[in-house]
Order: sequence, then structure tokens, then C-alpha cells
Amino acid sequence: MSLHLIWKRLITKEVPLACHPLSIAISLFPPLPFNAKPNIKVTHFCTKTATPSTTPPSLAFNAKPMIKVTHFCTQTAAPSTTPLDWGIFREFLLNKCGCTEEDITKAYGHRNDLPRKSMQSLEEDLELLYGCGLTTPAHIRKVVVRNPRFFIWKSETKLKTMLYFLRTFMKEDDVCKLIYNYPTIFNLREHRVKSTISLFQKMGVEGEFLSFLLAWQPRLFCASEEKIMESFKQAEDLGVTKGSKAFAAAMRAVLGVGKETIDRRLQCLRSLGFSEKQILEISSKRPLVLGSSEVNLKHHVDFVVNSLGLPLADLVKHVTLFTYSVEKRMIPRYRVLEALKSMKMPRTKMSLPNVFQLSEKRFLEKHVNSNPEFSSVLRDIYHGGKAGKLITDKETRGVSQ
Repeated sequence: MSLHLIWKRLITKEVPLACHPLSIAISLFPPLPFNAKPNIKVTHFCTKTATPSTTPPSLAFNAKPMIKVTHFCTQTAAPSTTPLDWGIFREFLLNKCGCTEEDITKAYGHRNDLPRKSMQSLEEDLELLYGCGLTTPAHIRKVVVRNPRFFIWKSETKLKTMLYFLRTFMKEDDVCKLIYNYPTIFNLREHRVKSTISLFQKMGVEGEFLSFLLAWQPRLFCASEEKIMESFKQAEDLGVTKGSKAFAAAMRAVLGVGKETIDRRLQCLRSLGFSEKQILEISSKRPLVLGSSEVNLKHHVDFVVNSLGLPLADLVKHVTLFTYSVEKRMIPRYRVLEALKSMKMPRTKMSLPNVFQLSEKRFLEKHVNSNPEFSSVLRDIYHGGKAGKLITDKETRGVSQ
């Protein structure tokens, strides 16, 4: 009997519903739960036949199966939770990242959480660094050594998300500097980075200066809101031009040692004879001077004023003198100049501050190797050999204090 005829008789009541063969067949099925939602997840389409399940999926009225297809392949893929083989990862670090065996031991020797990803994923992470401008093995090596977890993160979640956000308020060159100088930026939570950016924007720090500030002083990301606001206010009080490199350096100095320490060092400069105007000029031109200890500040002033006989004004004019080592740079060069003077050798007229500011290569060419007859003696003096005794007892006492 055709299905059409059976249906016609049913609706015209020619056959009792309970006695009809179709009704009897339907009754053999188990009851159907209302609105059942079988959770069917297909993760691979492979050429291999899957083992049939012993329990058939439930059928239901208005059922909504959740079917998710994530891969198309011709063979079974390895689980994503399987750690990468150590030997393969080691070769990747050696050949692709410019690392040495010592670097690998330092970065991963004590770690158990090797990357749970494929070699293809590691290559993608490497491409992210290339895309930021870190293209040389030396660049990649520095990222690995400073942040061994870089290749641990899942690139599609942690790395790409962070890079996308950084590029919304930073120039590409500054993003490159930030990652190179502070690759642990990827270890920070996104909300932590966003709150720091929001704070700077409230203080009026935006655009290119914000991009520059975070690229060169990335530890601001880890500072508390109170510390950031304090360092910003102190940099303004020092008279540093807002939006300049010196302003970023001033914030770094305050963050590094704290407001109370900065105040003590300002007081130290006053006690050494600098006027308020001179102190303001020093701190605005070279804020990192305030990062030096009081002992170091006194040592530099003592050498320049008492041993060399120069006025304090020269230290204000050539504020970089505060950043040079007295023992390793200033005293050796001063000895060479005194030797040339005692030998009555002609030398180019140049002020002492300018001599100290010369690069190492330029100083040797100009004042040591330019006199072939005495170059060996001058080199001995410069490196502190026996000939270095040419400096007078008085000068020695002044230098050693």
C-alpha cells in the first residue's frame, strides 16, 4: 500500500490509528526527549575510518547539534597538547634564533614547560618578530634570552593580540624598540597594559611622545599608578621639557630611585656649591645625573674642581662629565695630557672637558698614536703602567681622594 493511500485513510478515519501498521512501527521507537541538544563535535575529516560509537546519539524534536569542523587532513594529526621534542626545539633555537648552547641552558635548562606546539607554529612566532623589524639572529637571540616564554605562548592568542594593541598607539619603529629592549612585554596581561596607556592619556601624554616614552622606558608598564604620577610630577618640577627625551629620562630616574632619594641628591648638589639655576640646568639637560649616588657626585666634583682646577660652571656646561668614570676614563686621559706637557710635545689646543668627551678611538688617534716616537710610552701611561707615575704627588693625592 502506498504511503499516500495510508495517510489518506488515516485522516479520513477509515483505519483505527492504534491498529494501523505505521502507528505500531512508530511506537517501537523510544520516547523522544523534548529539545534535546546532542553535542556532536567533528574535529577532523580524515581518510581513515573512525571507530563507531557504541551509543547512538540521541534524537530529539528541535535538536540543535553543535558541529565544529577545525581541520581537513589526510591523516590523523598529533594532539596540540603534546610538548615539542626537546631535540627539535634545541635545533630551532640554534639554527633559526642565533642562540648558543649557553643561551639555551640559561633560558630553558631549568624549565619543564616546553612549547606545546608544532614546528610550523614556532616558525609563525618567528615571522611575528621579523614583521616587527627584528630580522637579525642577534635580535632574535636577545628576545629569547630575555624572555624564554616567548615561544611558549600561543601566537594566535597572546602574541598577535598584544602586537595588534601596541600598534594602535605606537609607531612601528617604537614597537620594534620596545620588543627588543623589553620582550617581557608579552608576559603582561592585556588589561595591565591598557590601564597604563589610559593613565598616560589622562595626564595628556599622547601621540608620538607616548610612543617614544614607552619604547625607551618600557618599565613604566610595570610601575604602579602612584609611581607613574609621582615620576611625571617630579619631571615637571625639575623643569624638563615635556615631550622631550630628557623628560623620559627624568621619569626613569625618579622611578629608579624614588622621590625622596632624588630630593637628597638635589640637596647634595646644593651643598657642593651649585646654585638653584645651575641645578635646574643640570637636571633638565641630563636628568640621569640624579640617578648617581651622593658619593659619586662628590667624587666627580672633587676631581674636576680640586684636581683639574676647573670651575663648577664647566660641569654645568659639560654635564656629561658626570656620566664618565673618573678612574677608567678621566684620570688616564689626564695623565696622557700631563705626559705630553712634560715632554714639551706640541698638542692640539683643546679644553679638558672636550678631551674627556672624545670617543676612545678618536682620543687614541689624536693624543697617543699621533706621536709615533713616544706612542708606546703614552700607551703605557694611558693604561696605568709604570710610566704613568708622571703625574705629580699633589695631583695623585687630589685624584685618589
